[in-house]
Amino acid sequence: MKYFLVILMALPLMRADEKTPSPPAKNKVTPKQVADLFADDIGRWKVEGKSHLIGLDPKTGLPRKPVEEKGIWVIRWKVQGKSTEALFTAKINNKDVPFVGLKEYDAKQGVFILRMKGEGFPEGLSREIYDVKTWTFHGKSVHPDGAKEESTFQIIDRNKRLFETHVKKDGKVVFTRKATFTRIIQDQLDGDN
Repeated sequence: MKYFLVILMALPLMRADEKTPSPPAKNKVTPKQVADLFADDIGRWKVEGKSHLIGLDPKTGLPRKPVEEKGIWVIRWKVQGKSTEALFTAKINNKDVPFVGLKEYDAKQGVFILRMKGEGFPEGLSREIYDVKTWTFHGKSVHPDGAKEESTFQIIDRNKRLFETHVKKDGKVVFTRKATFTRIIQDQLDGDN
């Protein structure tokens, strides 16, 4: 069940004892860049995409099909200029589960750390390196069951982000997700709720 939740959320989890390689010097970000990246995330985001848990559906015996997903993320300051908090709801086993995500920057390691906690579920931990040239966060992690996840979160512009992830178990892709994050402009608030 825990693995299924992680797959649904596509959160790169890393064991606490796992070491993250330091990013190349050219990809280290300055304190101002960190603060600007956080500031640009503040707001309400409409999230639309597809996830695909690969394999056979145990109920039907047929291959699983991709699932359309939609949601709203609210991202606000936790500590201005240093960390953010994301609030969203995910549908898990046909129930709406509220989640909180806390994101901060570890200057020593040169990585962004994202902690996600869903009501009734254990905390997940993601570590990402930011590529300043491509405006892309790259995450690599290992799930507790040994599955390996790689993700990208690319900033297209101030109002649009693209997320993509895949999880491999025993060298085979077992889960994929693609999603577009679009900033909700104040004029759109009434129509999107």
